[in-house]
Amino acid sequence: MQKPKITYSKLSIIVVCLTIIVSLFGNRHWKSENRVIAWDVVSYYAYLPATFIYFDPSLEFIDDYKGKHKFVFWPETAPNGKKVIKTSMGLSFLYSPFFFFGHVYALTTDYDPGGFSAPYKFMLLISNLFYLLIGLIFLRKILLRYFSEEVSSLSILLVFFATNLQYYSTHEATMSHGYSFSLFAGFIFLTISWYKKPSLKNTVLMGLLSGLIVLVRPTNILILLFFVFWDIKNIKDLQGRLVLFYNQYRKLLIMAFFAFLVWLPQLLYWKIQTGNFLYFSYGDEGFFFDKPQIISGLFGYRKGWLLYSPIMIFALAGVFVLKNNLKAFFLPVLLFVGLNIYVVLSWWAWWYGGSFGLRAFIDSYAILIFPLAAIISVLFNNKKKKIRIIVLAMSVLFIAHGIFQTRQYYHGAIHWDSMSKAAYWNSFGRLKPTKEFNGLLIHPDYEKAKRGEE
Repeated sequence: MQKPKITYSKLSIIVVCLTIIVSLFGNRHWKSENRVIAWDVVSYYAYLPATFIYFDPSLEFIDDYKGKHKFVFWPETAPNGKKVIKTSMGLSFLYSPFFFFGHVYALTTDYDPGGFSAPYKFMLLISNLFYLLIGLIFLRKILLRYFSEEVSSLSILLVFFATNLQYYSTHEATMSHGYSFSLFAGFIFLTISWYKKPSLKNTVLMGLLSGLIVLVRPTNILILLFFVFWDIKNIKDLQGRLVLFYNQYRKLLIMAFFAFLVWLPQLLYWKIQTGNFLYFSYGDEGFFFDKPQIISGLFGYRKGWLLYSPIMIFALAGVFVLKNNLKAFFLPVLLFVGLNIYVVLSWWAWWYGGSFGLRAFIDSYAILIFPLAAIISVLFNNKKKKIRIIVLAMSVLFIAHGIFQTRQYYHGAIHWDSMSKAAYWNSFGRLKPTKEFNGLLIHPDYEKAKRGEE
């Protein structure tokens, strides 16, 4: 019996997973009081302990709780005076199997079973590895339909190591971005499968996945553009798509129904807590669609996406390579990427608070890997060997740059929200900040930003 062959693309996924595992056990963030369930994750996660440990998703118990457990909840106050969790519950759905494993372990050992001790944190970190692995498996399957083993492998390595996905899969793994990245990968796979065979199974799965993607991060509703415009190359294709949707309207209704089912618990929660089925829990935070910070968001020193993840310059350039080399992807990728950049950079805090690079774009890397692979493939297929050598050498540099900047951010040589031109060049090539570094920072004015003035 022949042993399974370890191909380049499989090896790339193994390298990514081993990196996460080494980081997981090297950092041991689950032992830290202020890691793993921190910042935005406090809200993403709150539904689980509130519902299944304290049996009070209304969070009224936190005012007069006198028990032995330590916990952290940051509720907002609705107009009716009731407490409401700020973020939607999509990530709690994804966390939940791992939360229950952690809870059972805490109950049967000496750990605090209050929802915030080491077993819960450890299992949440494992959840990131689990979902990222699934996402990479889906991406590999799709990439290999259109590209060689070498191109697929290199694309996976670059998207992980040469971008801030690496940081958000290791040091802040429980943030939403790695999960959304993997959900996007599954969505692309299901989109292609549905158009090949619009079966009831594929329809139900597409509905559930669509609902979950939007429940995790509502602005990711833009991913539906990929489904609608997949494999549209001209007006005739568009007319054919309208006919297909008309003929398959029952399937589309089923899809919408299952997406609604995913959202139903959230709608009921909002109704109970606020009196409304739909509720905007972000208060005075919002979008300024008339003032998108495109230049600052892409190139600025504070958080410029293409400054801190420069490999994405090639991914964006690769979108236009798709037009000739991967036509089915061209229109949906072009529409999604263009609108996503506009929406992401219209948010009041376009730098997305304390974070490494512009983290809001990480979700879309599951789409951008295809134009990146397309441009690599074109260069690899060049008859001149020198071109291939240059591509490999540049890839090594981008990966080294990504790893080094991740370490810089971890050690504080890249600030979480206040980088300036002077601070960037002062830290350039340095693993740790200098004595002058803090004096070179330019801190954002969050109150002005809420008025669209930052």
